[in-house]
Amino acid sequence: MNPRNQFVDHPTPEPEYTAALRLRLMRELVARGPLPFQELVQAAEGAYPSDVLSVLRAMQQDKQAFLLSSGAWSERERSLEPVVARTPTPQQPIHDKSDGLPEPHPVDFDWRFTLKTLVDLGRYINASDFERVAILGAPTLYKHLADSGMKAHLFDKNPYIIQHFKEAGYSSVTECDLFNFSTFPAQFQWAIADPPWYIEHYRAFLSASRKLLAKEGKLLLSVLPRLTRPSAPRDRLYIVELAAEVGFDLIEVRPAALHYASPPFEIEALRAEGLAVDDWRSGDIFCFALSCHQFEGAGAHKPTDEESWQAFQLGTTIVKIKRERRPESEPFDYRSVSPTGSVRLRSVSRRSPVRSEINLWSSRNIALAVSKPVAVSEALEKIQRGEPHNRAVASTAYEYQLSSEEVKRLQEVLELLSKDAGVPWNG
Repeated sequence: MNPRNQFVDHPTPEPEYTAALRLRLMRELVARGPLPFQELVQAAEGAYPSDVLSVLRAMQQDKQAFLLSSGAWSERERSLEPVVARTPTPQQPIHDKSDGLPEPHPVDFDWRFTLKTLVDLGRYINASDFERVAILGAPTLYKHLADSGMKAHLFDKNPYIIQHFKEAGYSSVTECDLFNFSTFPAQFQWAIADPPWYIEHYRAFLSASRKLLAKEGKLLLSVLPRLTRPSAPRDRLYIVELAAEVGFDLIEVRPAALHYASPPFEIEALRAEGLAVDDWRSGDIFCFALSCHQFEGAGAHKPTDEESWQAFQLGTTIVKIKRERRPESEPFDYRSVSPTGSVRLRSVSRRSPVRSEINLWSSRNIALAVSKPVAVSEALEKIQRGEPHNRAVASTAYEYQLSSEEVKRLQEVLELLSKDAGVPWNG
């Protein structure tokens, strides 16, 4: 039995989606098999690894796929040729601690490019000394281009990332929310946009790109692959329509040209399912040319279900706590939201049925429901200011009149977050 069927962490794939994924995997096995699981995931056009495994197991039951002793999958029970282990070329992750950037967080839908993708994008743009490049939501690409001498400017809403760059001496950075993007001089010849892969975000990033680009400027837009989710084929068509509405002409499509380093929260989510997959996520590039500035449109609006979160930094780990009103008389406690009982969530998808229960979420995918989140926020704020942990707990307990049992539970949460972030617990 597939263990993920026992729980409801994941959104349930639609039959049409499952059929399309099955067809895609069968084509890969027939054309290139036998193939290891890693390569099948990378060839699955954005399908989540656990969904790929689920479909492979269903194919195995139907005698359409076979797991060989080598660990590779084949469309035949026995390969007539010896299996040659194929291992993907390792790609250097950009989200490690050495770059100093705060870790990507699932609330921000934050995936960062691999080093090879950064190099490839720099070569593709090949901007002249007079051309300016706007970077929307891709901080590591901004750093790579700026360090290579290009006139790049970063537009990002993450205050920790903007602060990091300013402290490191980078001046061409602007903290902004693209849903409320104010007028900025249309002085860029290139824009590279890596929005969260949801329609409302695409609308905001397209609108901002139009305002930033000079006429006939080029936009490179990251677009979700066809099997990322059931709605992906419709979404891809709609993105082209949205672009046309604001004055962009599609001039080129480059499938799977973008590759992403798996962020810590995704690594932990997969590990919770017993899966270890190297950087597997890719995106397509849709290249547009701006043909006119005339159309203003209705503008981009934030999704109505978007929540407000307060962020704290422990080492390079980001802990976010949802701003919400809860009964003050409610005793402090916490629980895991995952049906498995693990403190880590197995799916970070916005379609996950348990996502709405989370009000404390770390960039390493610790996902909890806390009855009095304001107490955790208060303690983390004190710790972030440099106050010793035990003193932060004690003063928070006094301020919120916590019982000895509540204090114990609060300390458990803070110790869990600190230990996971590699921050020593100090008294």
